[in-house]
Amino acid sequence: MTTSVSTSSTSQGMISRTGSWANGQRTVSQSRTWFLMLIVLATMSNVIYTCNVPLVGFAAISGITLTRRKAMLIIFTMWVVNQVLGFTMRQYPWTLSTFAWGGVMLLGAMLATVLASYLSHNKVKGLPSYLSQAGVSLVGGYVVYELIIWLAGFVLGGVSGFTLPILWQILISNGIWAMVLTGIYSLLIWRVMQFTR
Repeated sequence: MTTSVSTSSTSQGMISRTGSWANGQRTVSQSRTWFLMLIVLATMSNVIYTCNVPLVGFAAISGITLTRRKAMLIIFTMWVVNQVLGFTMRQYPWTLSTFAWGGVMLLGAMLATVLASYLSHNKVKGLPSYLSQAGVSLVGGYVVYELIIWLAGFVLGGVSGFTLPILWQILISNGIWAMVLTGIYSLLIWRVMQFTR
């Protein structure tokens, strides 16, 4: 008898925590604060990275935390800032090939965003589910993004740049950004949960 009461109490606690997380997640995901924070961080990431901006890391997290439209707006803004900085301050060459590579990057990032959004068709989840969705979205988005770039390399040239150390470095960079964004997102949810108790 004691065991069933204890199990029932534990189940109620898990449901309550999951419900609190779901409510916090819904609140944060629909807030302007999270959207604007992602826009600012995505834009700032262009200052740190010259060519390999963490488009996939941002695509994965924005894709699973925002509506598809907002997530794509973040990726598009990030890409535009990267291109403007590249063709002005970083002096990218004004060639058809360079512009084409920019378009390929955008296509790959948008497909990674759509994949993340598709994988998380139901935005309300508990923390473990959210973390697994973030991981799957990051890895899946990275594969899609790099596949698009690899295929474009046959037309535009540059397939020789696909070495394991370079690919690993790009994955790690995107993974770090995804973890930082996940940490910020989780902190915002925790704050919402504290205020709604």
